Amino acid sequence: MNYAILAGGQGSRFVKDGVQVPKPLVKILGRTMLQRLIDLFMNNGAERITVSANANMPMLLEALEQCVKSGFPVEVRPIVTDNSFVSLQNACRNLGDKFIATTVDAMFFDSEFSEFVKKFESMNSEEDVLMGLTRFVDDPSPLYADLNSDGLVVDYRYGGEPFASGTIVSAGIYGLTPASFKAVEKVCAVPESLSDFQRILAARTPINVKVFEFSKAFDVDCVHDVSVAEDFLSTK
Repeated sequence: MNYAILAGGQGSRFVKDGVQVPKPLVKILGRTMLQRLIDLFMNNGAERITVSANANMPMLLEALEQCVKSGFPVEVRPIVTDNSFVSLQNACRNLGDKFIATTVDAMFFDSEFSEFVKKFESMNSEEDVLMGLTRFVDDPSPLYADLNSDGLVVDYRYGGEPFASGTIVSAGIYGLTPASFKAVEKVCAVPESLSDFQRILAARTPINVKVFEFSKAFDVDCVHDVSVAEDFLSTK
């Protein structure tokens, strides 16, 4: 399996909290968020790991180069953009027939991620993608998903109220194919954001957006979230 990590953001909340290292290098239980994902991907059969990394963060680029020198199958793809979709596109370019992408700060149980990988590996059609969702909501403006009676995602909405189908939100874990990008780009050459990409994919393309439900998943957005993540990961 090929994997991609989205680490092109500014980490502005950590900067405001006075943190001196780039967000991907913030440690959770003794490991950086970046290394945690690389280790997790390696434990789940990683052949290639691409990282869309903020080109203006030399400390992050240096850490990634150390990963390469240490023998990890990591490819560094520096980028400067405020558009999270462009960061995703950069990370997933020429990555193979199917690939899994995550945001660098996404927290979830390793065992559930392994089940996500197995389910995605069992899907054979380029027209099928697999999105990680969770009913755990800790964000005041989450990306809500709307599911139909077959359990497919048919729409997304950022913030506001949940859809009538129930409260379930994006977990920041995406099983994608080149066909899914091509389908979205026929509708909109450059979506405004990662959430816009997901909305177009579900609501305006023939791609089947299937669901894997994580019991709990959330983003580490600020210093306070670090201790929350450590408590969470220590429970399983």
